[in-house]
Amino acid sequence: MVGRADMGRQRSNNEDSVGLEPQARPWPVAVLADGMGGYNAGEVASVMAVELITTSVQHGPAADESMLAAQCELTDALHMANTAIYAAAQSTPGCSGMGTTVVAALVLASEVLIAHLGDSRAYAWRAGRLQRLTRDHSLVQQDIDAGLISEADARTSRYGHLVTRALGVMPQVEPELNHWPLQQGDRILLCSDGLTDMLSDASLASLFDENLPLARLQEALIEAANAAGGKDNIGVVLIEQGA
Repeated sequence: MVGRADMGRQRSNNEDSVGLEPQARPWPVAVLADGMGGYNAGEVASVMAVELITTSVQHGPAADESMLAAQCELTDALHMANTAIYAAAQSTPGCSGMGTTVVAALVLASEVLIAHLGDSRAYAWRAGRLQRLTRDHSLVQQDIDAGLISEADARTSRYGHLVTRALGVMPQVEPELNHWPLQQGDRILLCSDGLTDMLSDASLASLFDENLPLARLQEALIEAANAAGGKDNIGVVLIEQGA
């Protein structure tokens, strides 16, 4: 696993946060969050999300390692983080209205479990093909699903950053869970919209196709997003399935 949150070219603070625990038991875990809110509040929310979720799913080698257990643990972790962020937003001066998107991955023996809220995404790269594993929780995605606008039009929509689900905004949340059966050589990408707003899926795929080492691919993705304008913070996490 590698991960980094870059400030980008046009922001004065960084509201993206990443957390990696490749040795966590019973499952390695990675979390990426993209905060929103007033001055510094988004950063508070995203850091809380990453720290709370990564800590919550670690129990040691005696825990149940099944997919069902992982689903329950990850769902519970997101609910717990939501409750904590929502409470902080209600009680902390300057944090009113804060929240954060989140995408989290637990790596099981033969699968990766993904949970997300908002428009931070997960992708899988296998055998020359990049596949999106998550569907954005956003007004624009709802319009795409309804056939009202195209994917191309969505990239320039004025409503592109209005999410329909996030951590910490409402007392309750409904995280969406997906899983991907892992094969040797698979690469998983978690990213914030600071990457995908700047680079199309085709552009992402072309960088994956260069077969760079994992750390270099991470830097290449961030460099490309910044070269395209770097309008937002850029969060990137990469996971590679070894032999």
